[in-house]
Amino acid sequence: MSRDDTGVPTVEAPPTIDERNVVARPPATTGDLLANRYRVARRIGKGGMGEVMNARDEQIGRDVAVKRMKAANPSARAIARFLREATVQGRLEHPAIPPVHEIGSDTDGSPYFVMKKLTGVTLAQLLEDASDDPIMAPLPLQRVLRAFTDVCIAVEFAHVRGIVHRDLKPENIMLGDFGEVYVLDWGVAKVIGEDDGEFADVDSSSGEHATVAGTAIGTPGFMAPEQARGISDIDGRADVYTLGCLLFEVLSGEPLHPRGYDGIQSAIAGVDARPSVRAPDRTIPPELDALCVQATASDRRSRPTARELGERVQRFLDGDRDLAMRRGLAKKHLEIARAAFHSVDAEASRRIAIRESAAALALDPTLAGAAELVGRLMLEPPRTTPPEVEQAIRQEEVHLATVNSWAGIWSIVTALVFLPLVFWISPQSPGHVVALGVSLLVNLGMCVHAYRSRQPRPGLLVLGNTVLVTVTALLFSPVMVAPAVAAVLGMALALTPRFSVLSHAFVIGGLMTLATMGPLVLERLDIVDRTLHVDGAGVVLTAPAYSGHEAGILIAASLYIIALIAGATAMGDALRSRTRTTSRHLHLQAWQLRQLVPQT
Repeated sequence: MSRDDTGVPTVEAPPTIDERNVVARPPATTGDLLANRYRVARRIGKGGMGEVMNARDEQIGRDVAVKRMKAANPSARAIARFLREATVQGRLEHPAIPPVHEIGSDTDGSPYFVMKKLTGVTLAQLLEDASDDPIMAPLPLQRVLRAFTDVCIAVEFAHVRGIVHRDLKPENIMLGDFGEVYVLDWGVAKVIGEDDGEFADVDSSSGEHATVAGTAIGTPGFMAPEQARGISDIDGRADVYTLGCLLFEVLSGEPLHPRGYDGIQSAIAGVDARPSVRAPDRTIPPELDALCVQATASDRRSRPTARELGERVQRFLDGDRDLAMRRGLAKKHLEIARAAFHSVDAEASRRIAIRESAAALALDPTLAGAAELVGRLMLEPPRTTPPEVEQAIRQEEVHLATVNSWAGIWSIVTALVFLPLVFWISPQSPGHVVALGVSLLVNLGMCVHAYRSRQPRPGLLVLGNTVLVTVTALLFSPVMVAPAVAAVLGMALALTPRFSVLSHAFVIGGLMTLATMGPLVLERLDIVDRTLHVDGAGVVLTAPAYSGHEAGILIAASLYIIALIAGATAMGDALRSRTRTTSRHLHLQAWQLRQLVPQT
């Protein structure tokens, strides 16, 4: 890695095996027996210096991974670099670091070392799957955070023993099939106190390092600023920075720095390392948000140790949240909520007030004033009804009008069934009965239309029922049957939601009164035949409906009384049921709110 005029390291591609004038080793043949012990099978990985083979330990009877050099005739310097990786990894006996079982040489004198065979998925694969389809393959955040804490402890274990990994990245972290966690690829690790200038151009197994002709060793996009600048006294705090980058990517779903040369520039310049800012649509705990910032601080003296980093993530997983930070954030949310609550722009500000006060209460349920404000927002209606609420009310009214129309259909059908009985009791006035039947059919058509229509028109039903009451008054006398029919129909129409002026309660009452009293006034003016006479013997009814047989009149009157009482009772019960349902719903909401808001 060379430097430009500004002193910033520039990326150069690592030399290939051919550029070193080394002949590549021929590919392994399945079934090769290495050191009379390891039966080599297929290749499972490769890198700049070596290749990893799947093998069978015939002596113990277990599957292992054999890493050997790719060059057929490696130089002594190349062999030393290769063996250094094996010895560094072999020093670190930790459950999260793959153990080295043996170091040896094959028949050609090329070195190899035998490691535990791993099965699982790398963090890079998990992040890629979640990025490709976050719905079908969401990132198992709890599992990844638990694995992250294990990685931090393993890295701290290496730091205590004077070893710095220098190349932590998603590809070098594996989550095993049975809950294991592994930190891979210690090929560019730094041993504190040893001169690694000899290995400054070493390339790890991924082949992605910009580490040639300089001392900036690592992967651009994950290197700490001191690594990117190529300073010599790298220590464990560089790994902590990389761990902060990993935590940022896990929480936000995107890398903190871009890859390649731009990643070096970004690390040196510094960026906002808050995942909540990069991914505002995600719910990111504030303590982890702040932890990313601390771990990726440009001043390495401000970074925590790898153990502290892991322990703080573990405390979050255990539920031991940073209460002081949450209380501070809760106060800020409450201040915003109060300002929005008293704002002039009621509709827009109320949304903010509800959201912010809920956030304050979630962060600190004991915060004074937060519960009170949430209660006021929930119980006190806004000055103007939000459009969403208006739309919901409209939909509910349409549904209620449809239900009432269906009840009207059955009521009119029942009345039409008894129409022959009316013919029987009024044989001298068939015209009146026909008018009654026609008015019933017209109202039936209106009810069917209202039931099937997306835009009910109860005003037409009001007019139709007015005509029906008028015909009833002319047929049965304005003072006998018509008033009760008008009262029941008026109640039913008043219970239907208002969609026009005609469906207003005062209009309905006025029309029902006019339909009942109008014929009586016409009778008194001798415009229509009188149906009621008063003399010394009492009231005499001469209405057309009472011109038939006494038995028929009594039967019709009995059925009318029963239907009238049943209809009025049914409407009253429906009204009580609706009122009780509404009251129950409100009480349940109030109970739920009391569970949400702490009692004082």
